[in-house]
Amino acid sequence: MSSSLRNQRLKTIEMISSINKDLRSKGHRLTLELKRDSIWIRGTFPMSDGTKSRKYISTGLKADPKSAPLAEIRAISLLTAIKETGSVPDPLPWENKKIDKSGYPKIKVKDAILQLKEEFFGLDTKNPISRNNTWKTMQYGFEKLDPDAYLTSDYLASMIIEGSRNPDGSTMDNTKKKLKQYYKRLANLVGLPDIKTIDKVQVEYAPPTRNAPDMKDLLDLAVEAISHDRYGWLTACMIIYGCRPSETLSLFPNPNGTAKVLTIKKKKGLPTWRTTMALPKDFPIKLNLFEISRPLEFKDPSDFDPIASKKITDQWGRWIKKYDPKLQLYDLRHSWARRSIIQGVPSGLASKCLGHSISVFEKTYLSTTTEKDMVDYQSNN
Repeated sequence: MSSSLRNQRLKTIEMISSINKDLRSKGHRLTLELKRDSIWIRGTFPMSDGTKSRKYISTGLKADPKSAPLAEIRAISLLTAIKETGSVPDPLPWENKKIDKSGYPKIKVKDAILQLKEEFFGLDTKNPISRNNTWKTMQYGFEKLDPDAYLTSDYLASMIIEGSRNPDGSTMDNTKKKLKQYYKRLANLVGLPDIKTIDKVQVEYAPPTRNAPDMKDLLDLAVEAISHDRYGWLTACMIIYGCRPSETLSLFPNPNGTAKVLTIKKKKGLPTWRTTMALPKDFPIKLNLFEISRPLEFKDPSDFDPIASKKITDQWGRWIKKYDPKLQLYDLRHSWARRSIIQGVPSGLASKCLGHSISVFEKTYLSTTTEKDMVDYQSNN
């Protein structure tokens, strides 16, 4: 055996050992093992005749480091199938992948998602952490679907609309756009014949109407809320630095009035660092924002977890309504943008601080300035 093949096998063994520890920690009574040039699942399984048998089950995957994560997915899918049927299924879950595309495929949502996950992680990537985060975001969208529903274009189209609706009946256009993207990927995977039904779901972007709380009131809120051990620091920083809610979990203030923060809203790849600045510039010292207090923290782009972040920001958004039932977290960011306009910060600089292009900044914020903002601008400049 050549040294490269030997190293590849050793790396595969190392990965499988780590996966087996994870399986055991979750209470799953099976392991992955190498047999010759393939990865197998070993365990004691219930059979169709009512007996239990200790046996090896082939994953159909070669002994390769890239195949190890897929082998884990197949092991979990086997356990799921056994739980549903009471015995080892025939065919195995990953063997039932060929779908007759001449007619309408009869497949449940959970099975289609499993196939998509296997395909998604089976592709080569230079950035596995970014891919894992992308899947977590997609999975959040898939969780809006009924796992036992049969996959149809009509069902997916209806859930794009339902899944992007706010409690007050309004629609989150960005969420609608994402769900359309994810659900269409499922539809293409299994070959739904009437995907045009999904295409017909309209997604039009318009800047959301934001509450425009008095800016002095928001600065007072920063002073008042800072003492809250879970959300106070986050609230003050979002008001003072204007970052997105999820970005406050990575914000680190500098003594010179700037702060570094991860730009979360990126289409591809890991988040990247950007610089923003405090408005008013004396508030970081006034509120001692250098003493960080938050429930979750991302110190590196690879640390970012979109699902954990959303959980925190959702809870935070509900908490802040105790100050004003109409107040939304993005109102704090919107207020920073209006403050930058009043204080004469150039659009190019303000947009960079917010992590926007100049055109988005002007479309989103300059179009919503009020007569009072203009009077305040005259007073400040």
